[in-house]
Amino acid sequence: MMRLPWHGKTVPHAVVDILRGCNCRCADCYNSAQPCAKPLDDIKADVRAIRSARNVRTISLSGGEPLLHPQILEIVSYLRHDEHVAASMLTNGILFDDAMAGKLRAAGLDFVTFHIQRGQTRPDCDDARVDTVRREKGRIARAHGIYPAVVETIRADDAEGFAALGRFLRAAPEFEYALVTVSRNFAAIDPGAAEPEFDREPMLAAFAREGYCPSVFVGGSVDHNTPRWYVLQSVQASDSSGRERAWNMVRPGLVERVFLYGYAALCRRSVHWMKSTSAKAKVRLLVNGLSGGRLSTLVFALRAIFAGWTVREKHIIVQYPPRSLGDGRVEFCDCCPDATVKDGRLEPLCLADTGLEVAVK
Repeated sequence: MMRLPWHGKTVPHAVVDILRGCNCRCADCYNSAQPCAKPLDDIKADVRAIRSARNVRTISLSGGEPLLHPQILEIVSYLRHDEHVAASMLTNGILFDDAMAGKLRAAGLDFVTFHIQRGQTRPDCDDARVDTVRREKGRIARAHGIYPAVVETIRADDAEGFAALGRFLRAAPEFEYALVTVSRNFAAIDPGAAEPEFDREPMLAAFAREGYCPSVFVGGSVDHNTPRWYVLQSVQASDSSGRERAWNMVRPGLVERVFLYGYAALCRRSVHWMKSTSAKAKVRLLVNGLSGGRLSTLVFALRAIFAGWTVREKHIIVQYPPRSLGDGRVEFCDCCPDATVKDGRLEPLCLADTGLEVAVK
């Protein structure tokens, strides 16, 4: 695996927590503050704090449920047209219908991540319809030019949970990205009591069985070389009927490594989510296969090109939660790609409500 060159100014992403309060209940939610909507001026101040700390390409809106904010369209427009960053949103999707999608895209929304999973208490679907509703929301997003992803919270030992998400992503042409936040009891974190490391084997083995392999990673805030934030990359080729014809796991080639590290060093910024097309994916895979990636990647690319298949990238990001080291320190993802602003400084989003004084460097 390749460690991503994200540190300091080069971290390409951050999160703005725009309100508390939600129209859905999730078993592992770490958002414990009282319901309230953050004023637009305070949101702008948070964005300015982020921009002073990072050369971000994307800012995600989180909560609570962002679509409950009465000024959500103004917030999205501010990010896209005043701050000139890609605007993303994490939503449970309950209020995301065709009309709302049109308004959000007109305001400038680029990406949307749907948290729709079994075990939630929500008014629009039960556990049996989760996959159907996800795909419906994904189709609505794509119809309006918004790039959709899905997110789930999964226990570290739930191998079947990881495998099921991998199967869903492989079967759903609406989605190319999935995000996993590995669950834990955040209120139980005690910096003075050491906690064991989370076992990665159930996740790695489950995704390997479904055809995904880890490609790049972000290390820990203390142990920089042990992954806490994984990206697993695969590609899928389909014929004109939508039937899968080929699948391949991808690892970085020499050109990609040089580009990522060189770009970060020269430009003091990094690549984040990029909207892909079949043609772009084929070119990237050819370059990857010719520059030290897997030989199977080169073969896959050539087959897809000559057969005229459509190629989709399939990425899964897995985030492991913080843990106490027992000496007063809490280890979290290095430079926390999902940091948010609290009291004027960057903190890990998952720790923002715990009362712990943990700053992101």
